Amino acid sequence: MGKVSKLCVGLIGVGFIADLHYLGYKDNSRVKLHAVCDVDEALLQRRAREWGVEKVYTDYHKLLADPNVDAVEVLTRHHLHAEMGVAAIEAGKHVSMQKPMAVNVAECDALISAAKRSGKLFRVFENFRYYPPMVKAKESLDSGAIGEPLSIRIKVVQGSMGEGWEIPYKRWAWRFDPAQSGGGRVILDYGYHLFSIAMWFLGDVEKVYAWITNRPIQHGWILDSPAVVIWKYRDAEKYGSYEAITSYDMLVRSKYTPEDEWVELTGSRGFLWVNRCTSMLLDRPPLVMYRDGETTEFSDIDSRLGGKLHRRGA
Repeated sequence: MGKVSKLCVGLIGVGFIADLHYLGYKDNSRVKLHAVCDVDEALLQRRAREWGVEKVYTDYHKLLADPNVDAVEVLTRHHLHAEMGVAAIEAGKHVSMQKPMAVNVAECDALISAAKRSGKLFRVFENFRYYPPMVKAKESLDSGAIGEPLSIRIKVVQGSMGEGWEIPYKRWAWRFDPAQSGGGRVILDYGYHLFSIAMWFLGDVEKVYAWITNRPIQHGWILDSPAVVIWKYRDAEKYGSYEAITSYDMLVRSKYTPEDEWVELTGSRGFLWVNRCTSMLLDRPPLVMYRDGETTEFSDIDSRLGGKLHRRGA
């Protein structure tokens, strides 16, 4: 059998989140990071040197015209996702899109339609589904470990930074600009991960109701928290909820952003609890199962958010 050539990938956008995406290509025997693109030329050149990338572009159209690029990752601000994603698909590239997919339903439909016409692969990047405690919980739920699935409850806490990532002002500012972010730092941007998990565990959703507080915070930004979202799953009497609170008085132990999540899955015979994801707020085993009067703790699961999680998702 002949040697299989590597898939050549281009990154459009090499800002903060690209650090984690790069880990998916570093020392990867199947994929090669061939090109990078960004309007910040100084940052672009630095990334190219650090990562040993052959091609650099400040115009994403030129990257898409590169015949050696097989696939692209769109890692830009949200309002650019649909424009760049459709252009990449129409240029014959496979596309991986950072979340959220786009800023409104019409843009999402345009991306889906373009992908269907082209036959190219299109996905929205997701990492929580590759987090080992979540994977184990999904396997347990699907195997009937807690009986018939009945509901899911997701809790989110945003607190103070502690010793985690230092995120400069300009990296936060655009996320609170509705014209660039689409609005909803908690519900649309961050919430994507949680809604993805909710549908992954229990299926398609039929109805959604939400109570969202929009309140001013520092720099005149508007934060959509606290918030409660409830939904009914399609074709079944199964329900879910997502509650988010923000308190800067609460220390969230984290190596990343000061946010944490935990998930409770209810079945006819018991419960599954995923006790942490982004951070280490709860000092408990990452996964706990209760069934038929007995509690089982899964303490040996890799629950580090970085490294393995992002490499698998990349």
